[in-house]
Amino acid sequence: MDMELIFIGAGGGLPLQLLSLLELPNIEKDRPDFKDWVYYIPYVVNPILGAFIVFVYLKTKTEFNLVLALHIGTSAPVILRTMASSIPKIK
Repeated sequence: MDMELIFIGAGGGLPLQLLSLLELPNIEKDRPDFKDWVYYIPYVVNPILGAFIVFVYLKTKTEFNLVLALHIGTSAPVILRTMASSIPKIK
């Protein structure tokens, strides 16, 4: 198995969180508490999700290159967030 692709997929999970850091100067209210450990969970979970999805693709014998692994790693957290938000809420 190509571990390089898995690491590239994990690295793809970080840009989404880094973009949210770049938007912090524009936020006036509800700024995040950097002392709270919960704030840092996405920085760990998103790369793990990206690596896991690339791993699953590799286990199914899907052929792809480094660029596709990076795109999969980047889009995996976004896709899972969208799927979770589309679940209807029970009233």
